[in-house]
Amino acid sequence: MVDIVRDMNVTRQVLGPILASAILAAHTGCAGERGNEPAPGFAETGVIEGFYGPPWSHQDRVDVLRFMGRVGLTTYYYAPKDDPYHRERWRESYPRGELDQLRELVAVAEESGVRLVYALSPGGSMVYSDAAEYASLLEKLDAIAGLGVTRFALFVDDVPPTLEHGADRMVFGTLADAHADLINRLYHDLGTRGATLAVTPTTYTNAWGDREYLERLGELAAADVPFFWTGIDVASPEITTSQAREWAALIGRPPLIWDNYPVNDYARWRPFLGPLVGRERRLGLGALGILSNPMNEAHASMIPLATLAEYTRDPAGYDPEAALEQSLNNLYGPQGAVLVQPFIELYGDYGWDQNLFEPLFIPGAPIDIAETESGLERLEQALALLDSAAASSPELAALAQELGPFVSRTRGRFQQLMDDPSYVRRDGALHLQIEVRHVAETAAPIHVDGNLEEWLDAEWESLTRARGPDGPRPQIALRTDGSVIYLALRVSGEPTDVRTGNRVGEGSHIGLVIQSDPREVRNYMTPEDLVVILTPPTESQPPSSLVRSMALEGFMAKFLGDNRALTLSEFLLSTLAIEPSQAVAAMTDGLEYGAQRTSRGYDAEMALPLARFDRLRLSLTVAGRSGGRRTVHALGPLSYPANPATFAELAVSDTAPE
Repeated sequence: MVDIVRDMNVTRQVLGPILASAILAAHTGCAGERGNEPAPGFAETGVIEGFYGPPWSHQDRVDVLRFMGRVGLTTYYYAPKDDPYHRERWRESYPRGELDQLRELVAVAEESGVRLVYALSPGGSMVYSDAAEYASLLEKLDAIAGLGVTRFALFVDDVPPTLEHGADRMVFGTLADAHADLINRLYHDLGTRGATLAVTPTTYTNAWGDREYLERLGELAAADVPFFWTGIDVASPEITTSQAREWAALIGRPPLIWDNYPVNDYARWRPFLGPLVGRERRLGLGALGILSNPMNEAHASMIPLATLAEYTRDPAGYDPEAALEQSLNNLYGPQGAVLVQPFIELYGDYGWDQNLFEPLFIPGAPIDIAETESGLERLEQALALLDSAAASSPELAALAQELGPFVSRTRGRFQQLMDDPSYVRRDGALHLQIEVRHVAETAAPIHVDGNLEEWLDAEWESLTRARGPDGPRPQIALRTDGSVIYLALRVSGEPTDVRTGNRVGEGSHIGLVIQSDPREVRNYMTPEDLVVILTPPTESQPPSSLVRSMALEGFMAKFLGDNRALTLSEFLLSTLAIEPSQAVAAMTDGLEYGAQRTSRGYDAEMALPLARFDRLRLSLTVAGRSGGRRTVHALGPLSYPANPATFAELAVSDTAPE
């Protein structure tokens, strides 16, 4: 069978672009006189339960499916990232109880006039060339088909962007070849069963990823298998017809839009309750459909999802504010809509904006004390009124239950920072103030080789645990000769999981992020900052270093700015890291690293040149394992590795240079 499918693939390499062009022309009306016709509707509209974090409950899904039927959204994709049988344990059958729940969802979807699509995400561990692995995949989908499902999706998003297994590297030239082969086999085998297939590829946004992968996948995969696309960013402020057409030309087919609004898995401190905005009125001319990835909070998601339904019903006449007002009235009645209004006003903005409460959770910007207190009081009063009305309204009761934890967590965070000595009050605001560490001068030259005999009389301090179980903490000591800061580490634990290449961030390592200009205060990285990954020595390999910069902007800059336990995984190093420019690489002139194994783990030394400043702002993390679990320790209690506003500051004098 594989030989037959591969013969089909060869045919598609020739016919695929032709078929895709025909499909795109037919759908968009870009051929002949059709280009002047009004924008068509979308072939598919609806919801993708595709977020990270706590999945919806079974009752949540039932409620959402019935809601979708009422508002006219047509398609629901079952794809919660943290359903283990969807992703990590994709080879395993669902327990009987969960199969029964899926069977009920299929029935509720049919009753509601909604198409249910079951998605599987095997790309994190699948050996693509292994016939037994493919058989397991097909067997899993056949079991779901037995529940009455006829529409399926293959998701290979957020997986290693290179071929991980030696067997696959022997069979396939690239990841795109492996994915195309898998897609075409599934397309054929599902087709013989009367079922359809959609795909989320590994590159699914303009913001980052391998375009060559995507172009080749588009050439090799069956032309009528739709591919999802999130727009110009992971969470896109706008999505336009011209952007969709450009992406369609890249992938050889019009895209399905995976709209990452109102999803909040990247901002779990808040809900997104505003109406859908920024989606062009003629977007249906460039895309097959638009489906929303909602929040972990199912009932709160219904507010923006109802406005999505209004947009897809009449894109040309869509008015976001009018749609929001109508949606609130339909969901909760006029009186209920008034009760919800304070939450809309305080959480009605978007992930690409700065919310009032954002500085509480993404350190850096000043926190206006009076405005924050006022906003919290409004939410607490509104929540009390919602709770009072909940007894007579199941809809308001469900909403209050979901919104309440946001209010209490925000109040707790505000109080925590008010008491945090890292924050000082000035001009009515809380300002993050990182302690400046004045580094002692060295009495003698330091030879950077990992031998710490020169550090016997140094003052050692333990790093802060950012992630993982309690256990021995790495210790650090600092010295300077005026032009270089020397750093010594004592690390306990055998570094048994050291990785190479782009995977160094997934194993035991030391991570350094050095801000290019220590006088600048910002809470996002730029390509001018320096990323250095240092691996400890093992029995089989010496210590090594990897030097990169990081191209962070838009969604990823904000998402990573609130991640204290961040380590630089293969995903980040492959998709977001870039080779440092000459100017940035010059920051490494004089940077030295040496490490030696010890009976308790390893010792390391670094020389960090000060360049034109007499101070350094840097993040330092040490990643390893303890008791089989991953650990991360950091320099300083607030060191977020992708947020320079939290970096430790090392100085050799009391004053900064002019």
